[in-house]
This record gives sequence, structure tokens and C-alpha cells, in this order.
Amino acid sequence: MKITVDLPESEIAEICEITGINKKGPAIRKLVTDRLQFQRRASIAEKFLTGEWSAELKNFEAAKAADRSEAKTLSEQWRD
Repeated sequence: MKITVDLPESEIAEICEITGINKKGPAIRKLVTDRLQFQRRASIAEKFLTGEWSAELKNFEAAKAADRSEAKTLSEQWRD
């Protein structure tokens, strides 16, 4: 789909600089697709943060405690 967008030359230049693409059309396309991807990721992250989505990580707390214990043991052995 083609669309026409009126943007000042200064903004076009900034878009080209940000994207690293010199051609106007591809630079604008990259900027839009990058923003859409960012928004999708933010939406997914928000679902996890609000609890709408979750992931059960079996034995996560036990593994975390074991890692801390091992790190403490190694730290004490290093000091001896």
C-alpha cells in the first residue's frame, strides 16, 4: 500500500540519520516497522507485568537459593 505523507525536510533528514538509510521511503518504512515492533514488545511485557499472562517456572526459587549458596561458598573459599 502506498501513502503520501507530508514531513518537513528536517524531520526526513533526522529519520534518515536515525535509521542509517539515505533513501526517504525505506527510511520511513524502517522507522515505522521498528516502532511497531517496539509497541508489540511493550504490549507483551505489559501483559506479564499486570499478571494477565504468566509463566510458571518450576523450581525457580530453589535453583535461585542454590545459586546463592554456591556463590557464598565459593566466596568464602576464595578468601581462605
